[in-house]
Amino acid sequence: MKKLAHPLSDLCVILTLASIFEEQYPMSTPTLELYQSLENAYEHFNAELFKGELPPCLITLRSVNRIYGYHHSERFINMEGKLVDELGLHPGHFTLRSVEAVLSTLVHEMVHHWQHHFGTPTRSNPHNQEWAAKMRAIGLNPSNTGLPGGKASGKKVSHYIEPNGAYEHACQSLLAQGYALKWFDRHLPAQPDHEAALQTKLQEAGVAVKKTPPPIELLPKIKDKTDTKIEKPATYRPQPKKVSTRLKYGCLSCEAKVWTSKEVAMMCIPCGKPFENLSATPTENEENNETSA
Repeated sequence: MKKLAHPLSDLCVILTLASIFEEQYPMSTPTLELYQSLENAYEHFNAELFKGELPPCLITLRSVNRIYGYHHSERFINMEGKLVDELGLHPGHFTLRSVEAVLSTLVHEMVHHWQHHFGTPTRSNPHNQEWAAKMRAIGLNPSNTGLPGGKASGKKVSHYIEPNGAYEHACQSLLAQGYALKWFDRHLPAQPDHEAALQTKLQEAGVAVKKTPPPIELLPKIKDKTDTKIEKPATYRPQPKKVSTRLKYGCLSCEAKVWTSKEVAMMCIPCGKPFENLSATPTENEENNETSA
């Protein structure tokens, strides 16, 4: 007669195996901490702002120049042929921006994700009127300047948080649960004063919302490896860019570009429309939507 294993002995074996597995594959590593926090935020906002309708996506961290984040439909595929969208975020801006601002970029890209699966995206205008309407519905106001009065649709559009809107309430609900990002890129993609200037303009426009301090204001200094009495800044700041003396003009219809050494009036002959001066257009406060080729 076969002797039955005691349930407690089986449990001991399971716990022992789990302990060995955790030693070999720690469940708390910098990679898991950062990506799990982003996945948790995605699930929270999916439930609070999208009624849990959004399908899973693959969140990536990429230091893409001059953007906070992007959405790329059907970017990844597995061995079974399943396609999944990419939602990319620039980790350098985690250091410069408040967690409320960082998470608003996540939600900005989630709206692109929503439109790809439930709406009608347009390749020529990734931030179209349908996308803009959905943004407003969840408490983010689309604007190409990141301020009131900016264009709500176009190739490059950012947003600002609607005071007392759905996003702000959902974000505060998440932060009240102890949510936090724990890892920050030391190589800054921009000067810190850019975000401070933007916040000042939002306050002047009467639409600033309460935000936690950006991590760059809180990160500890780094002790020198050879002399612990010497402390160094935690981050590396980019070198100031040389100011260009050239002016950039573009056709808003066909996106042809022209650079000149002085102000001129020009027409795009194929489109029959004047070239617009793009030199003053903000470039660091942009969020772009990439579409698959």
